[in-house]
Amino acid sequence: MIVVGMKVKVLLLFLLGFAGQPNRVIAQETRATNVPTKASVRNPVDSGPAVYGRFDGRFPCAEIAKDWKVTVGPECTKVKWSLTLFQDPKTGQPTTYKLRGTLDRSAAREGKWALVHGTKTDPEAVVYQLDSDKPEVSVYLLKGDDHVLFVLDQERNFRVGDSYLSYTLNRIVN
Repeated sequence: MIVVGMKVKVLLLFLLGFAGQPNRVIAQETRATNVPTKASVRNPVDSGPAVYGRFDGRFPCAEIAKDWKVTVGPECTKVKWSLTLFQDPKTGQPTTYKLRGTLDRSAAREGKWALVHGTKTDPEAVVYQLDSDKPEVSVYLLKGDDHVLFVLDQERNFRVGDSYLSYTLNRIVN
């Protein structure tokens, strides 16, 4: 009986500590800006005025293979991407991209990219379209902010990852 009484007292003291602060929430500290951390990476990060940025991420293999119309086996569980977007150094307009770690790890995928706008839920959203000259196999990336891109499906809807893999690409800096 004494042990139960002591547990109740501790619980009451804990709860009373928050009673005077009804709006107090204990949560992860927020940061004013989303700034990428410096990373140690296997492939050097391109730099200079012709580079818009490099973004890395991992996601489930099957959905990307389906978009690219590539057949993969059950052993293909994840895809790691290292995406470098290039721009015209004078105008800042999109030019080309280089994607390492695609479904075929022996070769990088290269092509053109473009800025397009709109998703089904946000017509003003900034979307990057890889292979803008090949809409049947384009990859759509929603700009979350300057440092985060979300991989969308062919209809420009969000993809849902899991606790292990997500459909996000994060900026990498030297």
